[in-house]
Amino acid sequence: MNARVTSGLPADLSDAARRYLDAFPAGDVVAFPIHPLDRLGLPVWVVALFPDDEALSGIMPYGVGYGATDEAAVLGGLGEIAEMVWPTLTLGQRAKTRGSYTELVRSLGASAIADPFTLCLPAGSPVDHDTVLEWVEAKRWRDGSSVLVPIDLAAYSSKELSPGYKPFTTIISNGMGAGPDLDWAIGHGLCEILQRDGNGLLFRALDRGVTLELDGDLPASTRAILDRFDAAGIRAIPKFATDQYGLPNLYCAGVDERGEPAAPIMVTACGEACHADRAAALDKCLTEFAASRARKAFAHGPADLVAEVAPKGYVARFMAQAGGAAKSSDRRAFDAMRDWTGRSATELRSWLADNVLSERSSHRFSDLPTQAAPDGHARAATARAAVEAAGFDVLYVDMSPADGSVTVVKVIVPGMEVETMSYYRIGARNTEKLLALDSPLIQFGREEGAALRRIRLSPADAERLNHPLFDTAAADRLVGPLYPLYREPEAHHVAWKSDGITGA
Repeated sequence: MNARVTSGLPADLSDAARRYLDAFPAGDVVAFPIHPLDRLGLPVWVVALFPDDEALSGIMPYGVGYGATDEAAVLGGLGEIAEMVWPTLTLGQRAKTRGSYTELVRSLGASAIADPFTLCLPAGSPVDHDTVLEWVEAKRWRDGSSVLVPIDLAAYSSKELSPGYKPFTTIISNGMGAGPDLDWAIGHGLCEILQRDGNGLLFRALDRGVTLELDGDLPASTRAILDRFDAAGIRAIPKFATDQYGLPNLYCAGVDERGEPAAPIMVTACGEACHADRAAALDKCLTEFAASRARKAFAHGPADLVAEVAPKGYVARFMAQAGGAAKSSDRRAFDAMRDWTGRSATELRSWLADNVLSERSSHRFSDLPTQAAPDGHARAATARAAVEAAGFDVLYVDMSPADGSVTVVKVIVPGMEVETMSYYRIGARNTEKLLALDSPLIQFGREEGAALRRIRLSPADAERLNHPLFDTAAADRLVGPLYPLYREPEAHHVAWKSDGITGA
């Protein structure tokens, strides 16, 4: 094992968990449960790696894992650490190709270059086929052929960028996947992209209020989770986003019906899932909702609350190591979260009443499509078959350690779209979705100031859709005070600056 010191980990770790530990670079691994912060009691663990490697300076590798058992929660946390560590240690050292799409197509052919117009550019972006970008090698899942993709989408953090390179969009971690082998890891990242591509315009500030009617016989595992909610006096509200491509896309919010949570921010919790097996999707969104409650209290709650579960000195050590992670660079998220932490549970619930907590219609659980997918390989196979049948090309950037001890990838699916309401990233599909909803977010005519921005589409799509504009001011009004539902600042940063958490 490369990690020199471990503390807090269960003694009976699974082989999968030990495989992650053995793959990690040298450093101290610290683990502890945070579910005691919530009366639900479903397992939620923090696992952190304090690395010795100077290459990871400014990156604080940690994960928040959850599940029906402590073993599942610890394994999830270890997987998230792998997704944070290996991009910096591999992608950051990899050679980049510099050039424009036009130049690279001329030399390598169109099939070997990802078209920026298919990659969900921010509205108003100056990027076009003649823009010089930095590119790294990805592979097609379908046939293993090489495809160059912009580093802007492949990177996990700014640590992987060349000095002075300015990415065309805010770096996000959506699409990261880790696992014992390539198919497992790619399937993990793909389902995360499907989750956000499917629900991005249908929940949070744009929530339609479609609750999931839990009719029919539910598996015993699901009933056991629901019984925990009932016993704690918390009403879970599972909701339906979509079942596009035959994959149930669900999410879950909830209401404290007996007593208030330990920290007001817990009322904003949400869990998401996209899974071929509808029961697995329901279980995941329920347990992720439980994890979100504890995680938000821990990550953004006051010092005395954090000190109830964290080892002494943990937060100060965390802050000394942190700095360049993907979620740290969004000032809007930091400011909005700082405002949230000063609000009462009643105030926060009032902001959620007409969206996240709304219940306007229902969708029967028994009407959801379902396919058996008992493990990560089966989940990957069903997701892959669905998206490839729909005409999408699944790409991945392999960031695994050289010895292949574990697999870490970033998945990129040209044509799928995320972060429209936060970073104004939008392409043809979300434009069409918003037009179908008769949304005021789509306008036509001339660009005006900073608000009405041209949606960056291929010439054919731009002509077909009549050269649409995205109204960023309208998007900001719709999101209102709910921005932290979309993007959160790095854990502990707000509390560190706001209320003296330095002593924790």
